[in-house]
Formats: sequence, C-alpha cells, structure tokens
Amino acid sequence: MSAKRKPEFRVFTDEDVAILVKTLAALRNTSISELFNEALELWLSQPEQQKLIEKHNLDEIEDSDAI
Repeated sequence: MSAKRKPEFRVFTDEDVAILVKTLAALRNTSISELFNEALELWLSQPEQQKLIEKHNLDEIEDSDAI
C-alpha cells in the first residue's frame, strides 16, 4: 500500500523573508514544510479564522477536492 501524497502549496515571498525562514528552519533542525505547517496551525487557531470555520462549517469538510 502506498502512502497518500499530501497536498502541496506554492507560495511566493520576499527574498529577506525566505532567507529568514530557511535560516530559522536550519537552526531549529526542522524542514521548511514543518515550519510552515506549524505557522498555519497557529494561524488557523486564531479567533478570526475559527469564527469563519465555524460559520461555514469548514471543520466538516472531508474531501480535499471540495475546494
């Protein structure tokens, strides 16, 4: 059984931000993907996003193709 491939996001950012992110990931001995996942989880946990999630029942979305 093969592992299901995780969804991928491509982002564009300023060069200074990219250098900072790469450096922080290296200093923390983690991948850039893990760092971004951590940042997104934190962002999603904020009250403003939670209100939207609840309002639109986004916590009930199961199919990633639905968006």
